[in-house]
Amino acid sequence: RNGQSQGSQQLLQAEKQAAEKVADARKKKAHHLKQATEEAQMEAEREQGFQSKQWARFYDP
Repeated sequence: RNGQSQGSQQLLQAEKQAAEKVADARKKKAHHLKQATEEAQMEAEREQGFQSKQWARFYDP
């Protein structure tokens, strides 16, 4: 019976560790997604600025 209790405790501990790993992975994924979104936004703004300058150069003498 004591072995069963110890096995149950080990299982609960393993489940807790797994849940913590999943939560950590989700946080990292959200952070990377936010970072990628911000970088894409900055790149889009740079491209828009470049296009505006090109437009002004060719169509606004």
